[in-house]
Amino acid sequence: MKKLSFLTAICAGLLTMSFTSCATFQKEAAIMTLGNNNINTYVEAELDYANAKKVQASVNTATLFGFIQLERNGNKTLKSANRYKGLSKREAQALYRAKENADVDIILEPEFETEKHSWFFGAYRTSSTKVRGWGVNIKGIQKDQHGIPNR
Repeated sequence: MKKLSFLTAICAGLLTMSFTSCATFQKEAAIMTLGNNNINTYVEAELDYANAKKVQASVNTATLFGFIQLERNGNKTLKSANRYKGLSKREAQALYRAKENADVDIILEPEFETEKHSWFFGAYRTSSTKVRGWGVNIKGIQKDQHGIPNR
């Protein structure tokens, strides 16, 4: 009788936990196209568009109780004052991995997908962040012939 009530309690607990899990999904993409980007520099870069290639990378995390990391991704991130500011740590990590793995100088129009899951009333959480974009290399840099932009 004790075994039956114990098994019933375990099954009821597992059934309750399956109803309490939640998930979110988020996807971000740049709003402006490459031609309309507003980056004020005093040099022009010649990009190798002919050899552009699709690049992607992902970062997975798992935490217990919100602060115990079960899956680590290191601290290598890629952020830029002009283009990649405002990224979360996981997005910056994925961007770094994509750039390094593809051996490119710039990732154009990166798109981020983030999927999060939570179990046991938020005690165990996982997330997966993926980045996709076009990787290009810089052929050369030359002085900007257009002068200083109007302010």
